Amino acid sequence: MASNSYCDPCSEEGTSKAAIKFCSNCEESLCKDCVEYHKKFKATKSHHLIDLTSILRSKIPIAKSFCGVHQDVPLDFYCTQHDTVCCRVCMPSCHQSCKDVIPLEVASKHIQKSSLLEDTLSEWQNIVKTLDNLKKDRHGYVEEIKREEMVILVEISKWKTHLIKQITASEEKLKTELSNAKKKILDLYGKENSEITELYNVVQEKKQELEFLKEHGSNNQLYLTLREQGKGVDDLIKRVQDMTLSVKKADFKLKKQSDIDIECIGSIEEVRTASAIQYSPVKLQQAQVQPVEVKSLLAFRKEISEKSRIRGIITDVAVTADDKLLVCDYNKECDNIDVFKINQRSLKYITTLSVLGTPYGISVLNGTDKACVTLPFKSYIQCIDTNTLTLEKTIKVGKDCFGITTTGNYIAVGKRGKIKILRLKGETIRNIVLPDLLEDSHYVSSLYYNPNDGSIIYSTVGMVSRIQLNGIESYRYAVEGEAGIAVDKQGHVYVSEIAKSEIQRFSSDGRFHDVVLTNRDEIKNPFAIAFNESCTKFVVTNLSGLFQIYSCK
Repeated sequence: MASNSYCDPCSEEGTSKAAIKFCSNCEESLCKDCVEYHKKFKATKSHHLIDLTSILRSKIPIAKSFCGVHQDVPLDFYCTQHDTVCCRVCMPSCHQSCKDVIPLEVASKHIQKSSLLEDTLSEWQNIVKTLDNLKKDRHGYVEEIKREEMVILVEISKWKTHLIKQITASEEKLKTELSNAKKKILDLYGKENSEITELYNVVQEKKQELEFLKEHGSNNQLYLTLREQGKGVDDLIKRVQDMTLSVKKADFKLKKQSDIDIECIGSIEEVRTASAIQYSPVKLQQAQVQPVEVKSLLAFRKEISEKSRIRGIITDVAVTADDKLLVCDYNKECDNIDVFKINQRSLKYITTLSVLGTPYGISVLNGTDKACVTLPFKSYIQCIDTNTLTLEKTIKVGKDCFGITTTGNYIAVGKRGKIKILRLKGETIRNIVLPDLLEDSHYVSSLYYNPNDGSIIYSTVGMVSRIQLNGIESYRYAVEGEAGIAVDKQGHVYVSEIAKSEIQRFSSDGRFHDVVLTNRDEIKNPFAIAFNESCTKFVVTNLSGLFQIYSCK
């Protein structure tokens, strides 16, 4: 419009006249005569006219003056109640009951002197000033980077010369050390390989013997051979288990020797850190969700909800194969394991076992009638026969033993700052030092050993983590306070959030999946949780003695 040099009203009548003014109300260019008429008529004399010669090179900002719903009707009114401009057609349908609807001329009468105009102009000016400063700074940064490049290139050259001298002087020493280290490791590998080969040949021989008798021997011969071989199977299994735990992989690492004096000038790197708080629209998040492997998810239906008479704090629970519920009653005045039977619609009390100290964690060895209980104030583990409900041997594990998990012939115990792995006989296999945890820090309160990949999921105050037996952490996520842990057959991890009164479900790689139980399910401050061996029942308890048992499908 600003570039139009002809009068719009005259052009509509077929006359071409030079325009000298622009009416921002009518959005038209006007010639000298039309300007005079514009100033005389009552309807247009208050319109704002702009000298066209001063804006020919500019873009005239034109605000939308017609209704978005009724596109041919101008916006003539302002509703203070809804803080919106509207046309006369909108009035009866949208603003009939509104009290303060005023003409747009009244609403805009003092706009030139309003604080809104001043504040907006000030803000635009502030933004322009800031952007100008950024442009100047960027120009300065470019020149500074060029100067820094030249300086660093010189320093790199000096660094290279210095390093070459130092490396040349120590090269032979390093080669000798490497050769000796290689010989030592190869000798060890040779010895271990001989043992593996010997055991392999024995197993192959027995396997071939059975295969031959199966094809060519009599049933009597095959039967007698099977009985004879069966006597040695357990020993072979134990040897293989011991071998897999004892065999270690050695790696070489080159370290800078202490006698090499290198003055470090720092690395050259560019670091770009995103803002800690970012906004991402929900639809964008949905579009970015990647497809993942679909695993069946358990659904939970409550069958039992009972308040027990346990006087202490329930710190852990375990379910046996015959649906006995073993409960740790963490009460320094009485050292008890309470035993219940899970019936179809009720929880039946069976007995109370008096152990040799205050119990904290408990775990049932799957496929057996054995359970292990930690006694942190006695520094050992108490074994229990879950069939006869009698106490068996104790295993010394040192002070501060809290969470516990079992698998096969092995036990993992959570302590302060580490996890101790040992055999059922009590022999220590290894101690896993936990990342970022010291021995005087929070203890490991809950554990789960995953036999499929040899990892351990554990919880301590404010955190749930997964760690490999070599000490490498796979993932971690924050929780409020302490949390109980349970894992289903699909590898989904279930975490009890005491403060939130909910049970959360995570995928096997540590990503949050969903919340399966909340206070709407009458969950209140849950702590100890457990599945039975078949994952058909899920037990939830809280610190005050509430038992909730769910069927899982």
